[in-house]
Amino acid sequence: MKKQRITAELWDKMQYLFRNYYDRMVHAVLYYDKPIDVAILKSVLVATTEKVPVLHSSFHDSVINPYWEVEEYSISDILTVKDTDSEHLEAEIEEFITQSIPVESNVQFKIAVFNEGGRSVFAMIVNHMCFDGGDFKYFLKRLSANYNAMLTGDAAVEIKTGTRSYDQVYTKLEGEDKEVAKKLYKNISQVKDTHYFPLTPSAPEDKSMINRCKMDAETFSLFRAIGKYYGVTINDLMLTVYMHSLYEFGQYPATDTLTIPCMVDLRRHIEGGEEAGGLTNHTGFMQCSVDGVGATLNDTLVKVLRSVRKSKHDKFMGLYSLPLLKLAYTIFPYAISETAIKIGYLNPLIGMSNIGLLRPELLTMGEATPIDGFMTGAVKYKPYMQLALTTMNNEITMTIAIRGNNDDKLLVEKFFGILMKNVKLFIAENVKYLKV
Repeated sequence: MKKQRITAELWDKMQYLFRNYYDRMVHAVLYYDKPIDVAILKSVLVATTEKVPVLHSSFHDSVINPYWEVEEYSISDILTVKDTDSEHLEAEIEEFITQSIPVESNVQFKIAVFNEGGRSVFAMIVNHMCFDGGDFKYFLKRLSANYNAMLTGDAAVEIKTGTRSYDQVYTKLEGEDKEVAKKLYKNISQVKDTHYFPLTPSAPEDKSMINRCKMDAETFSLFRAIGKYYGVTINDLMLTVYMHSLYEFGQYPATDTLTIPCMVDLRRHIEGGEEAGGLTNHTGFMQCSVDGVGATLNDTLVKVLRSVRKSKHDKFMGLYSLPLLKLAYTIFPYAISETAIKIGYLNPLIGMSNIGLLRPELLTMGEATPIDGFMTGAVKYKPYMQLALTTMNNEITMTIAIRGNNDDKLLVEKFFGILMKNVKLFIAENVKYLKV
């Protein structure tokens, strides 16, 4: 019997092209305070996977037009359950979430449940070609809701199953705005910033690693309160300390212009938001440029705000270059279009992605509640790197996922130290305004 085929959408193709820069995986880890019922989880996963065929499909890199082919699978292809102890837990989590699922695999996501000391840790990786961080958060919320419904005897699993097409991003726009948006051919990737994060040279023995640093609740509370006082977002503040720290760590000349792309969730432009369409990618980016580091963190904040406010007031934020990609994939056979896009696309050497808030009350599994957790994007290949942020239980987890060695790990830990030093310095310089 001939296998069912699914059309590869624009962002499927782009994420496949990005294999040259990273491992194509998106990662999440949730630490629960009680055990997860594995039998219920298995039932939910099978029902969910059946409703979303791309999750049990293999990708085929056709010269003319690539496609997905729906494959047979078993729950053991998706779910691993393991008993462990506190001594080995973190190493086993790291080993699981740093693996990469081949595009030719029969499933495109994997989950592990680690049971330790009367609690469970839920870990998941998924091919970025299937969906991005925005839909990853949606997937986890639906997994939780479906699990809890099944506990009460409701076997109906709900997950969105609509179109995966990129052009949903135009559904909130009307009239002339929609016409303008579909002609935004400007290639915003062509910002030739040559600053890089100083890691060791690439070597065959390099391995994937996800480095983490946490901003505790007390520090985050003060940081957020100062942002509220100034009327700026946590994203603005994190971008400020990130850029200020990069100048220090990378020893960039103080007057150099530094440009950092920040990921933008394009569901803001979609009628129905995260509930619309199907599981897919809807991520663009905006550029933040500063003309040198400020003498103080407050000075750097002013520079950041001047840059990002211009983007925030742009009704088309994140939509630039999409028509250019669509044109390339339309007028050329796939193999030629990929070559043409690679010529015109400059992958940013340094980036930032604020994946946002993980709400524990939306991620419960019966009586089990997540007490900690994080999400992060793909593992970057040298010389590329990205800082990813997730907020949970009033703490920010910062991650830098790279392929590197122990010396690189030490360099990243040093950078995290500089970044947290600057967070605390910013608080020390501004906390007095909270007492006025």
